[in-house]
Amino acid sequence: MNLEYILPLITFWHAISCQIAKYSPPEITNNMVSLIHSVSYIAHYNYDYNMNYAVHASIAFFIYDLLYIMRRIFVFYRHNRDRREDPDPDSNERQLKYKDELKKQLPFIAHHIAAVYILYSAINITKGHFILDAFLILEKSNIMIYVSFHIRKQYREYKQTNAISEFIQLITYTYYRLFVLSMFVYDHRIALFTYPYITQLLILLVYLMGNAWSYRLLKKNIANYDVIRCAAASRKYSSDG
Repeated sequence: MNLEYILPLITFWHAISCQIAKYSPPEITNNMVSLIHSVSYIAHYNYDYNMNYAVHASIAFFIYDLLYIMRRIFVFYRHNRDRREDPDPDSNERQLKYKDELKKQLPFIAHHIAAVYILYSAINITKGHFILDAFLILEKSNIMIYVSFHIRKQYREYKQTNAISEFIQLITYTYYRLFVLSMFVYDHRIALFTYPYITQLLILLVYLMGNAWSYRLLKKNIANYDVIRCAAASRKYSSDG
């Protein structure tokens, strides 16, 4: 891994974030930067354009995003610490929000650390190019996550549109993570089992996290269906009444 690439590329991702932040709130900005990263990796892979640079760009992105997450947690912590003795009855609620934020971000921290190490392995071990092939599958599965997040944040009032986007997200994500990736791992299992044990373990961790997220998406879509069904029944009842 070339640090002469990594440090400027972290600055590159920060610069993109700063430009988007002029027009969008922080969560939207971070989501758009993540989308740009996915699209850029897919483009590099499909055109076979300097994959070594693409890997370094992805490592830099995950480091940058990890720093963003840590900064977000620190801001929550500092705000909670500064107001810990506040007699305001809402102070307990703020502490719960901090704990919820920390719990929510821990899987992303683990995911990013694993991604950095796995990508590092891709350019330092024999047959590491299979990791880049698998990483393409992962990035394809992520595209609809970013699209759905943007729709949910910008057009929250359009319930059906959100439900449709999250259903498409469920279909595409589970297709790539559960079916395409599983077949890929099975087809290349001999090469994958030659990797160092820590690399194998982290690949398994990322795979299991994909399964967990698929289950979460399934639950969300079931909830969406119930909401839409109840809303449709309510409208029908109102029109009949």
